[in-house]
Amino acid sequence: MAEAKDLIKKLVEEGNKVDAAKAALKGFAGKVVGFELEGEDPKTMGIKVADDGSGTFVEGDIGATVFTIVADGDYWVKVMKGEEDVMKGFMSKKYSIKGNMMQATKLQSLFKIIKL
Repeated sequence: MAEAKDLIKKLVEEGNKVDAAKAALKGFAGKVVGFELEGEDPKTMGIKVADDGSGTFVEGDIGATVFTIVADGDYWVKVMKGEEDVMKGFMSKKYSIKGNMMQATKLQSLFKIIKL
């Protein structure tokens, strides 16, 4: 299964074309937003954010992250497609966050800007 990985790559590619998406990521400039997704290969991947808010997909050893989403890959696909509510999923422990939880809430705006 590589659907989650492919969707994160698409999120980065599409986000780099949209000023509002880059503005949403700009707060993470110089940092990595990480994902640990069960069922994906490699399990660890992320979005490295440049100063202008554009992103680069990274995988494997992604270094330090501002936060990391830890989830089952199939579940995270549903979140990225808008089939699952991000806040409800967190509250029902369908995924967890390592690191700065307040910063992680900003990721939700990116899913509203870029429809996958």
